[in-house]
Amino acid sequence: MEKKKIFFVAYGAGHIGMLIPVIHQLRKDASLDIVVLGLTTARDKLEAAGIPYLGYSDLIKAMDNYAQVKAYGERLVAALPAGTVPVEESVAYLGANYAELVQAFGEAAAAARYHSEGRQAYLPVNFMKRVLEKYQPDLVVATNSPRTERAAIVAAGALAIPALCLVDLFALQEVAWIGEPGYADRICVLSQAVKDMFVAHGRQDSEVVVTGNPAFDPLSAPGLVGARESVRQAHGWSEDDKVILFASQVEPLKHPFNDLKGNSELPRDIERALCRIVEKHSNYRLIVRHHPSETVEPAAMPARVEIGDKSENLAALLHSVDVVVVMSSTVGLEAALIGKPVVSVDMSVFTPDAPYAEMGISLGVGKLDALEAAVDKAIAGGAPNGAVCGDGKATARIVAEIKATIA
Repeated sequence: MEKKKIFFVAYGAGHIGMLIPVIHQLRKDASLDIVVLGLTTARDKLEAAGIPYLGYSDLIKAMDNYAQVKAYGERLVAALPAGTVPVEESVAYLGANYAELVQAFGEAAAAARYHSEGRQAYLPVNFMKRVLEKYQPDLVVATNSPRTERAAIVAAGALAIPALCLVDLFALQEVAWIGEPGYADRICVLSQAVKDMFVAHGRQDSEVVVTGNPAFDPLSAPGLVGARESVRQAHGWSEDDKVILFASQVEPLKHPFNDLKGNSELPRDIERALCRIVEKHSNYRLIVRHHPSETVEPAAMPARVEIGDKSENLAALLHSVDVVVVMSSTVGLEAALIGKPVVSVDMSVFTPDAPYAEMGISLGVGKLDALEAAVDKAIAGGAPNGAVCGDGKATARIVAEIKATIA
């Protein structure tokens, strides 16, 4: 019997992190042929995972305009600082994408677009059509990343190849294109709220499936769930103590991508407010976990307040506390995924990027005066819970969707 071929495409960081558990499972099936196009920094994670992959540098050599693509790429790479991606791969990636810009708009307009938008101008649909025509997959799988991943799904649609799009988080920007009818046959999302958003943008209910994100499956590992008692003992917390974790983060004076102004003292203001709350409740304890990029001067802490060790296993710590307070940190999402009540201080420049309260993940407060009531409510069991799919079975659900699509 001829093997079914599945073509995966992903950039690095959380995008390939979402796909690796799925790829591992599918590679165990002898009836499937798995091809992976690892983009930019995805290469390192794929190599670490022992998964064979292709790069742009493997694909451009067969192109009719290879010499021109290489010339474009070498010129563009020369203008960039050195990075972790091999130069040959950067040349191929930048050159192939730029060549498509030139083909679509001409030399002058392509140069102007690249100057104003950089790599955001890239959408190599024709390139991905040629790639898919060469490999002839039965299914294309990508995440919600733009550029090549988006182009792969658009190209699959043009070639009548089924496609799945896996959405890592909330897709607040990506809904502009993923929400378009016909973009991928199936969309796998984190939560019911994300599904509802896509349906509101015009997708059919049957096209959007709440699967969860495979990258978060390890949070539900039995060993972590059972670590609560030992972690609490190590910190000196009794079972009667109500432990609040504040996952701090840097708050910039200005949002990096828009004009929102921030208050750099907000994290410390929250910390001080939580300390005052703990002072009022003899059974409350607070652990403050500073972000790795934060530099906070050591200070004497009030009774029942401690500064967490940044090297402590975060997942085990989350299982061991009673409520988690965040601004917009993904720690809030991770806490919600394991069923912990979350309070979000919705006063950060990043709140619109991680609208936990809006998505039903947290109890949100817009001022610090409301923080005590929110923490009390969360500890009493009144915070949102179960709005996201975090039972450790996201990988299995997505594998099932993939196999059903190619059956």
